[in-house]
Amino acid sequence: MIEIDLNSIKIFKRNTEAIFTNRGFYYQYLSILRNWVTNFINNIDNPIYTEVENDIKEVGKKYVFTQLKCYSSDFSLNSKEIKSSIFDFFITYLKYRQDNVYPVFSFITNTSIKKNEKLLGKWLNRDVFDNYKDLELLKKKNVDILKSESNKIRQSKLNRQNLAAYRKQEINNSYKSFCSILLDELLIEDFCRSIRWEFGELTTEEAIDKLKLEIFTLLKDKSFKGRSAEIIFRVLLSEINRCSQETEKSKRCITNSDLRKLLELTDVDIQNRIDSKFINLIGVEIEELKDRIKNIETIQEKQTSEIKKLKPRHLVETDLTLIPYINNVDDIIGWNNEIEEVFNILNQKNIVSIHNFGGIGKTTFVKKLLSNHRHNFNNVIWLTIEKSLHSAFVLNDLLISNLHIYLDKEHTIEQQFDLILNELEKYGDNNLIVLDIQKGAENIEDLNKISSLRNWKKIIIARNRFKSYNPFLLPHLGYEEAKALFLLHYSQESIDDNTYKEFFEYIDYNNLIIELVAKTIENSFDLTLEFVLDSLKKQNLNNQSLKIDIELSEEENKSIQIFDFILQKFSIEELESNEKYFLEYLCLLPSSSIIIEDLILICGEKFYDGNKTHFINWINSLEKKGLVQFENGKKSIRIHKILQDSVLYSAREEKNPFILSFQYIAWLSGRLSDGYNNPRKSFRFLKYAESILNAIKEEYRHSVYQPLLMLENEYLYLSAFFFIRGNNVELWKDLIKRSESYLGKEDVPLAAMYNNLALSLKPEKAIDEIIVYLNKAVKIYFKNAGSYKDGDLLMFITTLNNLAQAYLVKSDVDSAIKCFNKVSALRKKYYFYNDAQIGVGYTILSELYRTSKNFDKSEALIKEAIRYHNLIPIGRRNDFLLSSYYNKLSEYSLLKNNLGDAIIHQQKCVEILETQEIRNNHIVAMYQFLIDLYKVSNDYESVKKYKDKQNSIDC
Repeated sequence: MIEIDLNSIKIFKRNTEAIFTNRGFYYQYLSILRNWVTNFINNIDNPIYTEVENDIKEVGKKYVFTQLKCYSSDFSLNSKEIKSSIFDFFITYLKYRQDNVYPVFSFITNTSIKKNEKLLGKWLNRDVFDNYKDLELLKKKNVDILKSESNKIRQSKLNRQNLAAYRKQEINNSYKSFCSILLDELLIEDFCRSIRWEFGELTTEEAIDKLKLEIFTLLKDKSFKGRSAEIIFRVLLSEINRCSQETEKSKRCITNSDLRKLLELTDVDIQNRIDSKFINLIGVEIEELKDRIKNIETIQEKQTSEIKKLKPRHLVETDLTLIPYINNVDDIIGWNNEIEEVFNILNQKNIVSIHNFGGIGKTTFVKKLLSNHRHNFNNVIWLTIEKSLHSAFVLNDLLISNLHIYLDKEHTIEQQFDLILNELEKYGDNNLIVLDIQKGAENIEDLNKISSLRNWKKIIIARNRFKSYNPFLLPHLGYEEAKALFLLHYSQESIDDNTYKEFFEYIDYNNLIIELVAKTIENSFDLTLEFVLDSLKKQNLNNQSLKIDIELSEEENKSIQIFDFILQKFSIEELESNEKYFLEYLCLLPSSSIIIEDLILICGEKFYDGNKTHFINWINSLEKKGLVQFENGKKSIRIHKILQDSVLYSAREEKNPFILSFQYIAWLSGRLSDGYNNPRKSFRFLKYAESILNAIKEEYRHSVYQPLLMLENEYLYLSAFFFIRGNNVELWKDLIKRSESYLGKEDVPLAAMYNNLALSLKPEKAIDEIIVYLNKAVKIYFKNAGSYKDGDLLMFITTLNNLAQAYLVKSDVDSAIKCFNKVSALRKKYYFYNDAQIGVGYTILSELYRTSKNFDKSEALIKEAIRYHNLIPIGRRNDFLLSSYYNKLSEYSLLKNNLGDAIIHQQKCVEILETQEIRNNHIVAMYQFLIDLYKVSNDYESVKKYKDKQNSIDC
């Protein structure tokens, strides 16, 4: 731990002693009184200090420092009071840690945590210490707060007039020393663990009433020998006040002994100890009078409610809640036709649900609809559903007031909800309820209750699709409309249409992202849309350059930054674990056309039936929550690109990023390798592998590095059958370099990579390099003899056969024969005679006979290879090799001047490749050979036919 220089923190010591000026003081003294009485009853003799270092200091087995805050507003880690308390706690913490005392700090308040404040909530329930990502975030937040608060004090002191230069230097040096203390991560973590939070979620009056009730209950304990609770209450409060005013801090202390001495006094003496002026000042008598008045008011409210029930209801064209009308409807771009379509559905069917992914503009759409058609409805209710339908209705004071109903708080919230719906049934025709559901699927039973209201039309806004409520999928804006929306918030240099289109398509025309990006660029000094688009593609949206403060109207002019807001808006923290893990995996895949059957097959055909049920249930649940959408008759799904990016950003911050997708990545590698003999079989899985490799950037791969290397190997090998890439060799070399660094230079998977690298080179240009790489692969296989896993032996034989053929290209017959003999020895040793590579053995022998001009024998051996191909099980046949056999037969037929057979055999070769849907340089070469044969035979119609096919392949 860093050595703490107490002198360096003296300048940051603030006066934490308080004077009583408001209800917060009364709340504080009541809290002290409760602790004092509780200790006395339980015979816990811990001295309690008031107005010392923090509001309360209690000394027992531990030093407990407590700050009490009585406020009307909620708190977050950005609240001034929270920041100030954390700083004061830390200064006290440093002072006592120097003496090897580990203090405990308690922050107690009557109010609650702000609804969007997640980190403080996790600190409250201690979950933050079980999650590495959250803990790192918490430590960073505390360091930022401590630096900011200390800097405020430093600046305040430096701004004093006539401050000597040496004194300024002392202040700056102290600040630097203080900041150096904050570098000790263990110290910061220990400090975070030392703080306890307690939020009462009550108003000031409710908190005080609750404390008083607890105290009066305690004062009835036998320890107080039946003395008047009211009198004891007053004298103890007076005693706390007297102690708090002591000049010497050591005397600001109350103990069990003090309380015992007070109880030994006579009633008259106790009355004389009561500070009447103080009691009047804090309003104890007034509080008691208020209690009596409250009881009278409660009775009056019930009576008034009963009277109101007898009155007829005449509400007409009334907004029963606050309605988010739009000041200028013309600023809401697009959807004019859709608004009329939805309005017609509403008139015909009384209910409609507007759905799509978050950020598309569903709420804005309904605001525009209501602004255009408010005159068509009688009374209107608009409720934003944050937690539940129940609470949205029951806790809306304006709604309750306008309905003139009384809700008995002794009833459950469900009963109060039903009472409100019953009341709504009594209002005239053609009313409208808008339910803007912010989170996942709501309780269908409660929605059904609302949908059954006869005199009310209903609009439901949600991410999920409610099949029973006439779902309307809100389309995204078109290009011109999206551009107009962007320009509504952006006024700088013009942007070309191609950049606009690429940006809009990347973000799936998400209105929210369009607004966020436009405002970020507008508020910046030199940002461009090209830079933001590049940051999106590279998952670099948390770039320092993009941390520009902007404002959104729905955020009540609160400043936000684009990255933080997106993470908050598209958070999946509330999902169940299985759904969360599955969605994280889905977010690694393409954003659209994710075929459900593919997802199930990736986990293995053998486990298809069992996995099918799990996957369907997870997908259905995510679809209900509006996180995925079905496509293509529910055969595939899509996820919004921004949701995907948000989930990936969050996953990157985990201690072991993407570890939950480890098995899925390994299984996908297996499905690609299943295409070794039949590439077309595995083609369907290529897009998923490509997406995963692009989604997980190199710096976040450490938890899944090995399976990603294996996946990349399989992907590069298989994709070479279907795509022509000019940089294939560079990709293989880069993969090998990273694999050597991670696996070691003699790991078996590297052998397969060297073989694949060799195959990517052109024999006519790099035969020596090919032989070098194949020999490296062979060396690795020999080095690991005896520890082969599934497929390793076959790959070893394949590599030796490839090396033999390479030697033949170089006319090195002796070396080719040595390779052939090594294959024979391996087959004999492991009794391995049932694979497609045996056919390759025949082609090697055929080439050896060809060197001696024995074309008949060469041709016979190739035909033997074809015969063998048809004998082995279908699952082990390799049609790509079969096509090469027919290509060899065509060459031999040509050498024997048999043009007709040469054409027949070459046609068979390309037909097999076409059946396999091969689209690479190899099939281009095979087409060219066939075209040349047709030219010689003067068949120009066939020349054109195959030339067109050849040209259809991107070279």
